[in-house]
Amino acid sequence: METFAERLRHARLLRNLSQETLARACGLSQSAISSYENGTRQSPKKLLNLAQVLEVDIYWLSRGQGDMTPPPGSAGSLGEGAWPFSSIDPRQFWALTRKDRLVVEHAVSALIDGLLMSEKS
Repeated sequence: METFAERLRHARLLRNLSQETLARACGLSQSAISSYENGTRQSPKKLLNLAQVLEVDIYWLSRGQGDMTPPPGSAGSLGEGAWPFSSIDPRQFWALTRKDRLVVEHAVSALIDGLLMSEKS
C-alpha cells in the first residue's frame, strides 16, 4: 500500500468499521474519511486519533513506514491504560452518538465519585 488513502481504507476495513463510525470516533465527518480514502483530501486532520481508533502505527498510516501494528504504549497504540474497560470494545463506545457518549461519560463519572466517597467512609 503506497498511499495514505490505501492504508486508511485497508485499516478501516480490517477493523470492520464504517466510514461513519470511524469519522465519529475521530471527530471528523464521514465525507472527510471518504475524501481521504479516495485521495481527494491529502492532509489528514486528527491523524493521531485515526491511528488510535484503527489500532495502527501512526508512522505506518501517515508515511507507510514500519509495521502496521504499533509497539505497545506508542502514540498509535491502544495499549494498556489507553482504554480502561476490558469488557467493552472501544468501537462500541465510538459508534454511539455524541449525546449518548456524554450520557455514558456522566454515568461513569457519577459511579466513580460514589465509589470514591464510599471508600472514604
